Formats: sequence, structure tokens, C-alpha cells
Amino acid sequence: MATPQGQHLACTHLFLRAVRDWELGKEYRLTLAHQRAKAIVSAFEFTLDEILSCSERFWDSNMDPINLLDGAATTLWTIHLNLATATIAQFAKDRPELQELCRKLLLFEVSAQYMVTEVGHGLDTQNIETRVTLLSNGSLDLHTPNPGLQTCRFMPPTLPAGGLPRIGIVMARLIIGDTDHGIRPFIVPLNDGLEMHPGVSCRLMPWREGTRPVGHSITSFNHVNLPPTALLGSLRSILPSRVQFLHSIWRLGIGSATISAVTIPALRLYAYIVATYSRRRKVTNTRGETVPIISFRTTQIPIVRALAQAAALEALFKEIRVYFGGQPGTALELDALQIRNALAAVFKTTAIYHYRGSSVELTDRLGAQGLYVQNQLVGLEQEIRGLTIAEGDVTVLCIRLASELLLGRYSVPPPRNPSSFLALHEHGIFEDMQVILKSIGGKYRSEEFNRLLLPQSVALIRSIGSRMAYEAMISAGVHPELVALYEASTISQDMAWYIEGKVVVGKKQVMQMEEAAIGEAYSKLDVLLNEIGIEPYVQAPIVSEDKWKNWVESMPVLRNKSDMEIPKYQGSGNHAIVSLEDQRAKL
Repeated sequence: MATPQGQHLACTHLFLRAVRDWELGKEYRLTLAHQRAKAIVSAFEFTLDEILSCSERFWDSNMDPINLLDGAATTLWTIHLNLATATIAQFAKDRPELQELCRKLLLFEVSAQYMVTEVGHGLDTQNIETRVTLLSNGSLDLHTPNPGLQTCRFMPPTLPAGGLPRIGIVMARLIIGDTDHGIRPFIVPLNDGLEMHPGVSCRLMPWREGTRPVGHSITSFNHVNLPPTALLGSLRSILPSRVQFLHSIWRLGIGSATISAVTIPALRLYAYIVATYSRRRKVTNTRGETVPIISFRTTQIPIVRALAQAAALEALFKEIRVYFGGQPGTALELDALQIRNALAAVFKTTAIYHYRGSSVELTDRLGAQGLYVQNQLVGLEQEIRGLTIAEGDVTVLCIRLASELLLGRYSVPPPRNPSSFLALHEHGIFEDMQVILKSIGGKYRSEEFNRLLLPQSVALIRSIGSRMAYEAMISAGVHPELVALYEASTISQDMAWYIEGKVVVGKKQVMQMEEAAIGEAYSKLDVLLNEIGIEPYVQAPIVSEDKWKNWVESMPVLRNKSDMEIPKYQGSGNHAIVSLEDQRAKL
């Protein structure tokens, strides 16, 4: 495995003690997130062409384990480059002022946000109400209509932070005269790093407990005057409103896929930490022998399964990159945009599904010690939880994609081996849903469609993703032990379908397949853990006795006053031994 681009950052002062961020004030942590985001952008040194074309280097950066050390920094830099900078760069070729802005964005001298959803329009963003009106003098007026909060922008951090000026790519309706010319992107100054821009109001939302602060906000615009150059694109559009909307938000499909790629190093981090902890954590068996808990199959299974899932997701993520290279205004037409968005939904659904199942099971293997954010996993779980919603809610993505596939509007790449177990599973689910659709007369806006087909949407898209990931593993030459384990564990998750459809003989056959695959994969655990290259990013004290001892000794010690003859400082010397009364007095 190639050395990740950001690996050298892991041992710098900005990232080395990231696991101890929770001991710092939230305002300082917000500043730290911006500093880390800038450090990551500087380390990657992307060009505009790389970002626009989704080069292999840009694509793979989303799997870089450095993204695990600060979820807020990762959120900031991915939105900054993938969404905001790329949207501007699309129009920069003949506009020197945009080229200069892009130069500053590539250096992270200016922070950029991407603003689409409103409080009342999250699932139906094509109905956003924020408008930009062309004035008689040629300037533009950006305004949040209706005083109620439903039309305010929701979530993107617009507050002054990090000491950097901040702009936003704001999607709004362009109004010329009495005509709505569709949703367009506009460059809007939000603040200068210290103070909000005139007419822009930001309500700072509560910090999300258990996660690093991003500065999520509710933002409104009160007749903000913008120059004509704020509009990205031409005043007039010949595109239908739906197509115009898809072209305006074309980077969101890319973002749905790329932001989900963090689950790949995350699964590997979980597997590594749990495997390392389970080797040093010992119990006494009935014969009085001390054995490590990794000797139990119940511990081995989630570890090797997570490694197989990570390998499958990496293979799939790399394979679909070729579909994301074009941009509106070149050879990218509506059909290509739809296929791109479909594959993004397939990857995101598959990634989140695998991550959710394995992360919970692996964290449980750490027992009570795994409940603390300092051991990395539970905090990471909270931060990745937001991915389910960010840049496309998984359930909504699946409903839309499943519906369009059933209606035959387009299709995803077909199976390479239609007779494989996972291909048969995908075909079976799709065929069953088609039968139901036919029975209700093809009425996709009916109550029957809502009741009978929508609840099956996620299962259909998961089956497509698992099949494609399995095929990608084979094409990429992934360890056959992991390929076999991924296949067997995927079958076991819907064992009833395979038995009912007589694809397998029975439960015993599936259990034998999975048991054999687990045994083969576990026999190569040392090789697999060494190959993933995740160790430089492991900061959890739980992985070694020395790290655990140092962390425990850094905690404050409470003593009764009668015991104060014990030396005042102990362990690492960072905390005084204080009486319980003294501690209460400080509260």
C-alpha cells in the first residue's frame, strides 16, 4: 500500500496530540480545526485541474488516514476544495478575478463554504426560496424571503473563525424582472475573519457533543448587495429548470462519494485498535490459564470482517472514479450526471452500512474503556455519524435511486458474473420489486408505491453496492481470503433470501463458508494489519500498557485530607493530588 500523502502530518505538533483535544476549550478547538484544515490543504498541494478532473491523487486523498484525527478539519477542507473551489474553478478560465480567488483558496488564505439547504428545504433543495434579484443598475440583491427561520441557510459554518476571511457559494434563485431563471451559484462574502459582512446574519448553533466543533450555523441574508461578477455563469440559461439545478450542484454527487471514503481508513483504525488491545487484554479461563481475548472467535470475527469491508470499499471507490471526471459545459450531459449521482449513492450507502455495523460491534469489544473519546473510536463514531446526512441523506438517496432504476430511467453497471451469489441476490431483489410495481400499474406516485416499494429501497441499493464492491475486489487483486470473507459475510446478512431462493442448500452451508473464510483471514491477521499502514494515526492509550499508564497518571487524583502526607505530585507530575473538599470547592 502506498504511503498516504498526509502521513508526515500525523507526527507534527498540530496533530500529534489530537486525541487530547477534548481537554481544550471549544473556541480553541475551532481555531485548531481551521489550522489543521489549512495544513492538510497545503500538504496535498492540489492544482485546479486535479480538483476539477477528480485526479487519482485528489480522489485517493479522501481515504487518507489523516482525515481521522480531526473530523472538523476534514469537514472544512473537503467542503472548501471539493465543493466551493471546484464550483468557482469551473468558471475561472476567462475570468482573471476568479483565477486570483482560486489561487487564494488553494493556499487556504480564504476559507470557503457551500450553501444549498434551508431549514425548511433539506430534502427538497430544488424548492429553496432564497433569491438574488437583478437590479436596474446591474448589481444583485441577495435576500432571505419570509422573516421565519424556514428559509434561512442551515448548517454551513459562516461565523468568523480561524482568523481567515470566509466566502460562501450560495445557491439561490436568480430573478430577472418577474421571471425565475432557476437556481444558480453566487459568490457571497460572509465575514472578514473578525466581523460579519453587512447584511449577513449568523446564529451559532450548539456544539455537537462528542464531536470536534465546526461552527455550524443558521444564516440569513438581508438585502446583501453583490456585484454582477458574484454570479457564476451567464444571466440567461437555455436549460430546463431541473437540468439547470443539477448543473449548479454538480459537485454534490462527487462529495457524496468522496466524503464517505473516510469510512475506509476508519474501519482499519477500528480493526487495528481492537486487535492490538485484544492481544494485551487477558482473562483467566476455566483451566486457570491466562489467555488474550483475541483468542475468542467472537473477537476475531468483527476484526477480520472490518478489514474485508475496508478492502472492498477501497476497491469500489477507486473503480468508480472514472465516472467522475467530467464537468458541466464539457462532455458531461444529463445522463452522465445521473449515472455519477447513482454511483455516489451506491458507494455512500454501502460504506455507511458497513461502517455502522462494524464500528458498533468493534467498539463494544473494548468494554468500558472504549467509551472514552481518548481511545478514538467512540468520538470517531459520533463524527462519522453526520456523514449519513451530509451531502445527501442515505435513505433519501436510496429512495430516489431505487425509484429511477425501477422506472428504467437509467441503469448502473451490470454484473460481470451474473451467476455469482451476490449478483443473484441483487437480481432477485430487483425482480421482486418490479413484480410489485407491475401489480400496482406502474404508479410510482401512488400510496401503494409508498407502502410496498419505498421501504425496500435501501436493501436494493445495498445489494447493488455489495455486488459491485465484491467484483471490484476481484479486479483489484485483493487478498483472496478477504474476498471470500466479504462474500460469505454479505450472504449471511440476508441468509433467508438465499435459502428461500434455493441459491444455497441451507444455513449450514452459509455458516461453513463464513467459518472457513474467517479462519483463513485470521491466519493472516499480522500481514493484513501491517499492510494497512494505520499505526502512525493510532493515538489511543488503550493499545499499550505504557500509553494506558501515562494517560491514567495524567488524571487528577482525589485524596482525603488525612492522606495528604502522600507526596504532592505523582506519576507524570501533571496533576496535583487534592482532597475531595478542595476539588468540590473548585466546582
